[in-house]
Amino acid sequence: MLIIAHRILQQAYQNPKKKWAILIKNGRILTTGPAESLQRSFSRNKVVDLHEAIVMPGLVNVHTHLEIPSLHEKIAAGTYSSWVLNLLKIKRSLSQRDYRTAATENIRSLLESGTTTIGEISTHRTSPKLLAESGLRAHVFQEIISMDPAKGTPSPASLLQRDRSLIRFVLSPHSPHTVSEQALGVIRDLQERKHFRLSMHAAETKAEGRLLRREKGDLDRLYSAAGWRREWSPEAPSSIALLGRIGILGPSLLLVHAVDVSDKDIAMIKRSDTAVSHCPRSNHSLHVGTMPLKKMLDAGIPVGLGTDSLASVPTLNLWDEMRFAYNLHRKNGISPQDILYLATMGGAKALGMEKEIGSLESGKKADIIAVPLPRKNTGDIRSDLLRETESSIMTMVNGKILHMDKAG
Repeated sequence: MLIIAHRILQQAYQNPKKKWAILIKNGRILTTGPAESLQRSFSRNKVVDLHEAIVMPGLVNVHTHLEIPSLHEKIAAGTYSSWVLNLLKIKRSLSQRDYRTAATENIRSLLESGTTTIGEISTHRTSPKLLAESGLRAHVFQEIISMDPAKGTPSPASLLQRDRSLIRFVLSPHSPHTVSEQALGVIRDLQERKHFRLSMHAAETKAEGRLLRREKGDLDRLYSAAGWRREWSPEAPSSIALLGRIGILGPSLLLVHAVDVSDKDIAMIKRSDTAVSHCPRSNHSLHVGTMPLKKMLDAGIPVGLGTDSLASVPTLNLWDEMRFAYNLHRKNGISPQDILYLATMGGAKALGMEKEIGSLESGKKADIIAVPLPRKNTGDIRSDLLRETESSIMTMVNGKILHMDKAG
């Protein structure tokens, strides 16, 4: 297949190439070059001419929960703990059918907006099958919550399914305030033997740090409602210090949120080669603060963008997340190029997939999207894209077109 477009943005920090083409074979990018030249050399190939469009790498949403339906307006609250309690309360009325319906609709939304790879947190075990059927590329992090010592340590090995062609099954110990130190040690030991990736909400709220330091805070309400005792939680100066002491920090870990971090924590994240998922809209919605994105990027920490779930944000559209992130961080020197990088190669690195996806280069997987050429040309194509883009004309994963709208 030969993909042709008005402009092709191969990498976030490169200038777009005009009248360019991409040759795809067996799900991979074989080569790229001037459209006229490749059309002459490969005249027998199927041609997809996207005309007035910009072709670019597929978007990577490193953190989401597809199984959760749209609840953000119903359960909005002034504090993190109140939000969690509202979520738990409304979940009592939800069924497996509700979770399947939500995952189905959310997968369609991802494809329509140009997301080709996700880091999915599966709590209700309905999204893996639907993802496999959808054609999306995904890390499915099976969620683990384990705090009560009377219930014993879970068997995380039982959650690790066999990988499928586009789906990798991995684990997500939920957070330092919902997984005991003993359980974290069991997960660490298994990870060291099996070498899989982990994702973990950590340092999302200052209340978590207070809990670990044995100070009174907002999470006391959550523990009381769950019937947990505060002394069951791990003890440490900070969430990052805890994970470093246990040995979970490292290149296989994706830290989600990482809002309440000190300069010492950031240095520890960098030294351990740990990656971070930035979820700015969710952080804003839950009133937990702002992640120090500029400090992390300056430190050389791999950072990707995540939307989180429809329990805390109105959409799973990564363009919405990019716009919010840019407006939030531009005063600190973050550029449109930086934001597009987070949503493509940054996300690929955060999931350990930078050799496979994140840019349009020979040998990489053919995860490609096409978006409309911005109506207004300011001379900064990336800024124009962030301002105007809402959806994808075409979404391709592994060389297969999964979405094509009428304009395509």
